[in-house]
Amino acid sequence: MAESRDGRVIYVVADGGKVRFLHDAQGEFKDVQDFDAHDHEGTPGKVPSGSTPADNAKDAFARVVADRINALVNKGGQIDGFVLAAPAPVLHEIRTHLSKPAEAKLIKSFPKDLTNIPAHDLRSHFDIPATGWQLPA
Repeated sequence: MAESRDGRVIYVVADGGKVRFLHDAQGEFKDVQDFDAHDHEGTPGKVPSGSTPADNAKDAFARVVADRINALVNKGGQIDGFVLAAPAPVLHEIRTHLSKPAEAKLIKSFPKDLTNIPAHDLRSHFDIPATGWQLPA
């Protein structure tokens, strides 16, 4: 079993308009990348009739986040897995747009909005087992 602090597990913390990608290095979270909906335009997928422009924007942003995760997984060998935290509706939208290989690398998901918590305080919000995450095969 690999240690969760080996830097090859990515933590993705998102809400409907902001995302942060972090690594756990020697017990401390470090921001690797972040962006918000204003920085990235996305194209919403098929949305239910009666959806508001805000719903469309959130779906488009969830698609951008999922596409970024898909790209990280597709690089091959770059990451062992990822953990995803987002409010339940956003979490659902992101997971809907994940590729099959990315779904296979998902270690755990948390229905929580953690985007505004400083990196040095984030680790305590994840119930990381003492021996590290059980990584996907």
